[in-house]
Amino acid sequence: MSQPGHAPEVPSDKDRARRPLYSQGTGSCTFVDQGIWTETGDGELVKYDMHRIGSAASLARLRGTVLGSSALWLHVVLYLAFAVMVGIAVGLLAERPDLVGASRVGEAVNYFCLFVSVSVAFHVTLAVERWWELRSKLLGELWRATNDLNMVLAVHFPSREHRRLKTLILRYCLLSFELMFMQARDGKADLHELCSRNLLRPDERERLEQLAFQPQVVWVWIAGTFQRLAEAGKLPSSLLVSIYEICTRARTSVGSIFAHLDTQLPFSYVHLISAAVHANNLLVSAKCGTMAAVAIRNLVQHPVASVAASAVAQDIATAMAATFTGAGGSGIGPSSIGENVQVLLLQCLQLLFVPLATVGLLEVAALVAEPFGSGFQDFPRSAYHVWLRDECEAFQTAAEEAPKELARIADVVEAKEPLLVHDVVCAV
Repeated sequence: MSQPGHAPEVPSDKDRARRPLYSQGTGSCTFVDQGIWTETGDGELVKYDMHRIGSAASLARLRGTVLGSSALWLHVVLYLAFAVMVGIAVGLLAERPDLVGASRVGEAVNYFCLFVSVSVAFHVTLAVERWWELRSKLLGELWRATNDLNMVLAVHFPSREHRRLKTLILRYCLLSFELMFMQARDGKADLHELCSRNLLRPDERERLEQLAFQPQVVWVWIAGTFQRLAEAGKLPSSLLVSIYEICTRARTSVGSIFAHLDTQLPFSYVHLISAAVHANNLLVSAKCGTMAAVAIRNLVQHPVASVAASAVAQDIATAMAATFTGAGGSGIGPSSIGENVQVLLLQCLQLLFVPLATVGLLEVAALVAEPFGSGFQDFPRSAYHVWLRDECEAFQTAAEEAPKELARIADVVEAKEPLLVHDVVCAV
């Protein structure tokens, strides 16, 4: 088991002084090394090995992939059953199945399949771009604003006697972070759970319960704290303006996250892509069933007894140079045993992998559309909480235990033009 950045379970006296929120148990996270990836104790993906996931062994891996989706395999089975029914119908109803224009059938289906493949590729690219924007620009902006605010606060209040103020601000930042995840996942936040994790006090819970947009409201509390400090003469007005800007960025990022989640891709567009994928898979299934029925009929009627095993092998080797559909130039279909076997195998492979790929890509686009859940593919909330909390508490400790060399150098530096310094900021 690998636990990068995971602190001891029982806080020491030093932890209680330097890491009060960690010591209060606002959140914890264990990291489990599964070889190909690292996940949290709750089963959420943290990081994976690009080289190993790109190997051929990924074909046999189901957990954490769309290949483990029961809905995906159900679709594959349904298309397989449809192909079998088409094949049976062709075999029973067609007087001369061998006269089916295999090349024309294959050409028509392949043109539509190409169009669908390009459309699905564009759709998945768009979905992944939205996912990355959500993680990097929106959630990442909230993370950056929290770090910036706590860094500025740690520098301006470097004394340990001000830990109560710094801990309050950090607790509110983490509270907004947790409220956002809860509301995005379940539609509402469990305030009692946050109280049990010491992120929220009973009086604060009573006030939040009466308000909407709770993840954003918390930033009003944060900005109000600094306004009171400035009003009491404990914070310069220029710094207050900068802090207001940071709080505004954070609130904007929270609001943008919900706007992003509530504004899905256009319904008609997603419906058209889905309909085109399933229509394509039905056409592919019908084509595969038809051509498989022709190949099977030819194999059944072929004088196998008069063909030696070596001749069969030679036929198969020669047929591998034929077209994907296995049709000859006349469009009547394959004639030798090797060509018929090749056609049968290719149709079976196409029947399996085309629906698997197209429906699987639709599943991927749906998975990345709402990454604030508790599934394997979703953002690892517990890991994010621990990392963000530990980063900010490290900023506070770094300011409280700054090297003495910093003070010595600052004392010996002299400004050549003191009049250029219009505003002197004193650390409290």
